[in-house]
Amino acid sequence: MVHLKGGSRPPWVGLGAAVWLQIASGNAYNFPLYSHSLKSVLGFSQQQLTMLGVANDIGENVGILPGIACNKFSPCIVLLIGAFASFLGYGALWLAVSQTVQSLPYWLLWLALCVATNSDAWLGTDVLVTNMRNFPVSRGTVAGILKGYARLSAAVYTEIFGIFLHNSSAKLLLFLTLGIPTLCIVMTYAVKPCTPLPGKTLLSVAIFFSSKWPVFCSAYIFSLPQY
Repeated sequence: MVHLKGGSRPPWVGLGAAVWLQIASGNAYNFPLYSHSLKSVLGFSQQQLTMLGVANDIGENVGILPGIACNKFSPCIVLLIGAFASFLGYGALWLAVSQTVQSLPYWLLWLALCVATNSDAWLGTDVLVTNMRNFPVSRGTVAGILKGYARLSAAVYTEIFGIFLHNSSAKLLLFLTLGIPTLCIVMTYAVKPCTPLPGKTLLSVAIFFSSKWPVFCSAYIFSLPQY
């Protein structure tokens, strides 16, 4: 049974936090950014690399368990599961690509990639279900906003990879290992079931502001010079 949280914190706070989590949940789109390192550093063949791509897609799209969990556990628990999956999966890939640990077996890396990208499903399902419950009269609008930001994540990660991580696959995997869990832990307070706002006007205003402010941050990232 999911308990609603009443009080002074309105649901749009959770919607604003959900935008950032949706951007983070697109981490499976990063596979082309570091796949060449899996081939060059670890010596995988093209066929082995293709099978890792299959693992990437499987992990991203298996969402039945997160869906069931959303009906049984609080959103913060689901977020923490996604954070743990990201830490465990991308951590194993980082250990291999950075050669911190030598000769990790191929099957272990295949499973690690499945687990890592399955964090997409946990994060995305959690914030989508929670916010659709928090905005019952604007479910379509909320779903459209959040799904749009999930697709924007590929561009955001690409800019971060090129500008801040200097096109380093090892740095990207370390960023995913630590960055996504950190974001999830920070946002656990905000993404919670709340008493819906009274009135459609307030809902529209809340949705407008919580959906527009990340656009300015994204525009700033895209305006940075390329190196």
